[in-house]
Amino acid sequence: MNLSLTQIKTQFQELGIKSTLPRVVIYQSLAKSMHHPSAEEIHLAIQKKYPGVSLATVYKTLDMLVQKSLASKVVTNEDKVRYDSKMDNHIHLYCEKTQKIMDYEDQELADMLTGYFSKKGIPNFKINKIQVNINGESKTTKNK
Repeated sequence: MNLSLTQIKTQFQELGIKSTLPRVVIYQSLAKSMHHPSAEEIHLAIQKKYPGVSLATVYKTLDMLVQKSLASKVVTNEDKVRYDSKMDNHIHLYCEKTQKIMDYEDQELADMLTGYFSKKGIPNFKINKIQVNINGESKTTKNK
């Protein structure tokens, strides 16, 4: 999703987040990325234009975005934390060969999971969000 600096600043203001240039640039980089980048990848992506933004600032900003529900963490099999700015319910497909994470939209599956847990629930547990990760190998990478 491509968000303008003005849109990001408005979102931040509504959530009581101070709109510093590093925060805005980090969130914009995350929002336009479709491959669920790591903090290091975001840092690398913004370094050319904003060399003063440290890796520590990227980490702190991503943690704040997660706390404010503007991003979520996606943990891979290699225990590498990646980030996602898409906050609606969706499924992640993780290619074990390429380590790429792709979004998979299936409303029928989402409705089935939501309906199941609404009906059955889990004793002594309140579900806030259902996040599904499916691991496998993309057929397009199999013969490479």
